[in-house]
Amino acid sequence: MIESEKKRIRKEFQPLTIAVSLKIMTPNSPANQVYNPVANEYDPDRGVTPLVILPEVIANAADGSWDMPYVNSLLAEMNWFANGENISAISSWNGKYSIDTVGDTRGAITISRNVAPGESFELYFEGLIADTRLGVNIPVKTDSIMLTTVDKSEDTYGLSIGDSQIIQYNPFLDKLLLYDYKVANNLISASTANRNAALDENSYERTIPLMVTKGVNKITTGYTIELYQVNSISSQTMLTTANHEIVALSLTSLIMDLRLVEKGDYLLLVKVGGKEVARQQFSVNRVYPKFTCIPASQASINPDEILHRNIAMVQWNGEIVPIPAPIIRMVWFTDSANKTGVQWQEGEKTVIMLDGTGIGETYLDDWLDVYIKAEQKKAFSVLTDGTNEYTDSNGNIYINN
Repeated sequence: MIESEKKRIRKEFQPLTIAVSLKIMTPNSPANQVYNPVANEYDPDRGVTPLVILPEVIANAADGSWDMPYVNSLLAEMNWFANGENISAISSWNGKYSIDTVGDTRGAITISRNVAPGESFELYFEGLIADTRLGVNIPVKTDSIMLTTVDKSEDTYGLSIGDSQIIQYNPFLDKLLLYDYKVANNLISASTANRNAALDENSYERTIPLMVTKGVNKITTGYTIELYQVNSISSQTMLTTANHEIVALSLTSLIMDLRLVEKGDYLLLVKVGGKEVARQQFSVNRVYPKFTCIPASQASINPDEILHRNIAMVQWNGEIVPIPAPIIRMVWFTDSANKTGVQWQEGEKTVIMLDGTGIGETYLDDWLDVYIKAEQKKAFSVLTDGTNEYTDSNGNIYINN
């Protein structure tokens, strides 16, 4: 018996999609502190109530070959940086922090260092995730978060926001996005009451309360608010309502359209007489959780049928997503003994012409595989002709994703 030449074949995997964001794990110990110079006290005192920040890393593969969405336990070469310098090399941080090395909170930093008034630290995390399917290491880098302290002296100004410093937008939870889709597709009639009912903390229309203080007193006049997008440590771009993700900015609140934000760092400044007197930084991240998408119908095909109809069933967080179209891009395909990878419609539903699938008439080829390639849609963008923005008759911009 003659042995043939060996030919090695491998499984072909889709690359991982990585989403990473910073998450404050200690609601009683936020990123900002208040210092009382009379009592010489910090609130909170991180020596008593440490600050814990988790670099939450989520991984997914379009082909479903990766079944472990939360991958912090796989992090390697973990480093935290403060103002661009590795925190392990900064003497004032020695003994004031620790980095978790175990389980789902691997990579989290616990900070027991108080930040003095006038100091500020821009923190971010870097690490690696090993993709054993492809034999590659994937670099991971978070956005930054600012640690600052407000001095509560009598004439000192402060700014705080009535929201998390790390805002995560999850379209699967957005009732307002679903309401808009139903109205646009004539599934329901527009109603102010129904729209207001869809507004909550998970909506793309996010109202962020702003509170300015002078000493221990809250103030609402005598200052201006400016908003910037942080491009790097030394570069910022001023934003106004001319930037479409900014719906409104007043002395007491900021309203953003999170549909238009993929990932961003923002800086709010309080100015009095044109001079900066307080600042606050926050970030926005679009979340990409793991989901499943399969054809709902598995009914047999009758010999005289010429069409096959099907609908996608999407599950997230253990529940069926009733209308996945505004969140998920779904493209239908078929394989048969005679034709593979035949692409059909895009969308939640499909109508397949059976004579185009290659399905046969014998027991060897009378089968058809129907499947969907699905991915979560990214942030919306404004439709333009390259120069001018498209709008409706009322001047409202058109957006899509």
